[in-house]
Amino acid sequence: MDEEVIQMELGELKDFRNHTFQVRDDDSMKKLVESIKEGGIATPVIVFRNEDGDLEIVSGHRRIRAARLLGIRTVPVILKRMTREEATMLVGDSNFTCREKILPSEKAFTYKAMLRSIKKRMGNENVESYRNVLAKHVGESSTQVFRFLRLTELIPELLQLVDLGKLGLHPAVELSFLDTEAQKTVFTIYQESGRKPSLAVAKEFHRLADLDQLTDDLIRELLYEPDGTRKANDYKLVFHSPQLFAILGKCQSVSERVNRVLRGLLLLERQEQELEEAYRIEQEKERERIQKLAGEGGGSADDW
Repeated sequence: MDEEVIQMELGELKDFRNHTFQVRDDDSMKKLVESIKEGGIATPVIVFRNEDGDLEIVSGHRRIRAARLLGIRTVPVILKRMTREEATMLVGDSNFTCREKILPSEKAFTYKAMLRSIKKRMGNENVESYRNVLAKHVGESSTQVFRFLRLTELIPELLQLVDLGKLGLHPAVELSFLDTEAQKTVFTIYQESGRKPSLAVAKEFHRLADLDQLTDDLIRELLYEPDGTRKANDYKLVFHSPQLFAILGKCQSVSERVNRVLRGLLLLERQEQELEEAYRIEQEKERERIQKLAGEGGGSADDW
C-alpha cells in the first residue's frame, strides 16, 4: 500500500519542514524542465503525512518546482508511512544521491538534522556515538562530519563565503568557534579589504578566543599581517609609558608599529656609529698632537 503511485494536486503538497536544500533555477533546473516537458515526471515524488496531517514532500522538491514552471497541476506521488526522523534521513539520502551540486551549507544543516534524528532514535548515547553512526551512514569520516557540523555555527555572511568558495572549509571551522561579534569583525574586514584568514590565522583566532584574549584590534592586526602566519604574541607591543603610547598609538597596525620602532633603532644605531667615528677621529688627533709634542721635547709617546 505504501508503494502505490497516485496523482495529486500540487496544492496538496507542502515543502519539507525546515528543508535544508535550496531549489535553484539554474542550468540543472533548465535541463530537468526540458526532460519533464518531453517525457513527464518519470520518478514519483515521495511524501509523508506529518504530525498535523499535512502531506510534506520528502523527495522531489526540484520535480515539483519544474512542474510548476511548466504549469503542470498534478504529479505522481508515493505516500509513505514514516516518522519525522525517518523522513529526515530520507531527505538527506535522496538529495545526496540525486543532486549534481551540493553546497557546504546544505550538507552542514542536513547533517545537523540527520544527527538530531539519530540522537532521538538512539536515546542516551554520547555525541561522538551519534556522529560515528551518521558518518557511517553518509560514507564520510567522523572528523569530516564534525567539520561540516561546525559550519552551522558560522554567521550567515561567513557561511555564504564558504558556499561561494571564497573561504576554505578548514579556516571556516576554526572561525566557527568565535563568538558572533568576532565573526562579524572578520567579515567586516573582508568587506573592506578582501582579506580573509589563512588556516594558521584562523587557528590563532580560535586559540585566543579560548583564552578570552581575542579583541577586534587583534583580529584586524593579524588579518593585515603580510604573511599571516605568526602568532599574535609575536606582534604585541606593550606601551609602558605615555610617551611611547603617544608615538606608536597612532599607527594603524602592528606592522606599522614594528616598522616605526625598527626605523628608530636604525637611526639610533647610525647616530651611535657617527659618535664613535667622531670620537675615534678626535682620539687620533689627540694622539698626533701628543706625538708632535713628544718629538719636540724628546722621549716617546708612551712616556706620557
